[in-house]
Amino acid sequence: MVLGIAAITGGSLYLTMRYLKADQQRTERVRAARQKYKDLLGELNECKGLLSFIDSESLPHAEKLVEEAKTTADGQRLSAIGRELFGISDQLTRLMEKIDGVAPALVLEASQLDPWAEHEEELKLDAVRTGLGQVFEMTGDIRAIRRGLIRKAERKAQVIDGLRKTVAGVGRE
Repeated sequence: MVLGIAAITGGSLYLTMRYLKADQQRTERVRAARQKYKDLLGELNECKGLLSFIDSESLPHAEKLVEEAKTTADGQRLSAIGRELFGISDQLTRLMEKIDGVAPALVLEASQLDPWAEHEEELKLDAVRTGLGQVFEMTGDIRAIRRGLIRKAERKAQVIDGLRKTVAGVGRE
């Protein structure tokens, strides 16, 4: 009887230790994913700030340049205006590249999940089974923010491209 109690106690301790170890690993993986998520959100906030700067400073400046281009007959000044507009366009291109570099897969990678798995649904189910389902919520947030920022940047780039075409048209007249 004493041996039976000792075996049950030993088995319970063993199972408890395995559970605690698995829980600790899961906690570490979620913590790593959260840290990467915070880092990526910081980068996206920086991109959002740059986009706001471009919207509030660069676009009005570009519009003033186009108005100036319409009234000037100086070929060198038109060329300088074109270069300035190209610089703003280049800023937007670099910003979009930076936004694109904030990959949601980095959150999955930080949690030791395979972000390049062939079947995302299977990966998601495995993650939910192992207690890492919240990692997919984090990646969804990153995707949504990225998508919104890229759309805004693309709209700004279209505006700048339109202004560049206007200046190019003025230069040909």
